[in-house]
Amino acid sequence: MRSDRYRQRVTSHAARGEYGAALAALDAWRVREPGSLEPELLRARIDYLRGDLRESARCVLEAVRARECPPDLVLDLVQSLRVLVEHDALTEWASTWPHRARLSPADLARVAASLDNIGAHALATEWIEEAVARAPEDAACRVNRALLRSYAGDFEGSLEDADRAISTMQDPAIAHWIAARLERASRQSNRVARLRARLQDADSLDAEYLQFALFKQLDELGESEDAWHALEAGCQLVRSRMPYGREATERLFSALMRHFPLNGPVAPLRSGAPTSIFIVGMHRCGSTLLESMLAAHPQVCAYGESQRLSGALRHAANHPCVALADETLVASAGALDWTLVRDRFLDGGRSRIQDASHVTEKMPGTFQLIGFIRHALPQAKIIHLRRDPMDVCFANLRELFAEGVAHAYSQGDLAHYHGLYSKLMRHWHAIYPGFVLDIDYEDLVRDPVATSRRVYDFCGLAWREEVVDPASWSSRSINTLSSVQARQRVYTSSVGRWRRYARQLEPLREALNLRADA
Repeated sequence: MRSDRYRQRVTSHAARGEYGAALAALDAWRVREPGSLEPELLRARIDYLRGDLRESARCVLEAVRARECPPDLVLDLVQSLRVLVEHDALTEWASTWPHRARLSPADLARVAASLDNIGAHALATEWIEEAVARAPEDAACRVNRALLRSYAGDFEGSLEDADRAISTMQDPAIAHWIAARLERASRQSNRVARLRARLQDADSLDAEYLQFALFKQLDELGESEDAWHALEAGCQLVRSRMPYGREATERLFSALMRHFPLNGPVAPLRSGAPTSIFIVGMHRCGSTLLESMLAAHPQVCAYGESQRLSGALRHAANHPCVALADETLVASAGALDWTLVRDRFLDGGRSRIQDASHVTEKMPGTFQLIGFIRHALPQAKIIHLRRDPMDVCFANLRELFAEGVAHAYSQGDLAHYHGLYSKLMRHWHAIYPGFVLDIDYEDLVRDPVATSRRVYDFCGLAWREEVVDPASWSSRSINTLSSVQARQRVYTSSVGRWRRYARQLEPLREALNLRADA
């Protein structure tokens, strides 16, 4: 009961922004219960809200090493470590925590999802397998395992899990979306009727998954008009929930061009450190395909999409922010300790990187951070994947992203963002000539051998024949929307895919200022 009173006092003060009073209540709680983890996590949360990210991280790391985590605080702890981009600490904790049997199957599945999100795929599999073994008919457990299996390339197992989830009373909409992504529709076998029936009583969040799933099925059946209606309906639902901030994005990109280049020294090379390879561009530009080609080399660790760089920058600036960057972070660039940024980035994720000589990072939006990379990691290799504007914008429009891609659900917003992105890339090329290698997606899929050789030469790697063989990628876990496509042979069918919807996409073409015959 005493803990309940302290918790109520702390959270009530924090909710009103009364951080001093909240910390005073926490200090009293810590004296009363010196071995308890909960007040330490709350202290870290308050430090984060106050803008003191470093103290927040110190508090969480110190607490997780010194205190036992009870089952009811597991999700709070996992979330704290993820927000603070403490991947190694999260992996170490999840590897050694001795009380998994006391956690509910649903919570086991949630932890598994978080572990897979940071690339701890083998450990995530341990957690999710235990969850499904204990609750084989729990839809949430089945959905989470379906996602992990899909990322690992076990598409048959993933589809089986998705269908098992659909057959339960919960009938989760996300399971229909997963199944539609895994199974190509044909006249003899498709899910159109089932999806339409499920839409009849769906709430708005469920309807997002169902409409995007319905679009994919109808598109594969060649029913373009009905497919487009489903896509429009899905995009409208997401836009209403997650509007794109045009003015805020313009201010951020203007700030980047205004502050960079910076005066002053860059971080020195750290002896023995792996070479960082950043793959940047718009979402759906082909970054997963290129990372798979690089991962075919035995000395390359494919880290995938992570917040390691942004996390290092936030730590150096002592500034918490949700996005990869914000105006406050950009404004602090001139005062950052670049050696601290370098070391924080290079030391994060060492449990995965081990002795690799090269490490890839493929968070597409990292194109915003090229100026920061130039000062913290001047020896890094940056590969910018370009793609036909209509193709890349349509590829964004047709996908339901997990988060953080608010510009992807409107033709006007996509054209607006593409314009800002293109302008910023021209700026980086102008101020850092030769630092970024441009690769066209169309070249990569039409002539993968020659194009991948260019990439390997740029990165200082010896090219290998298996670079273009999907069999060499089969063991990779790919936790992005490209997990299915990235395991197929290199294909060109995505080039010009937008033309099937040329009439509906005319507003996009006009907003991009392209010729009618483009």
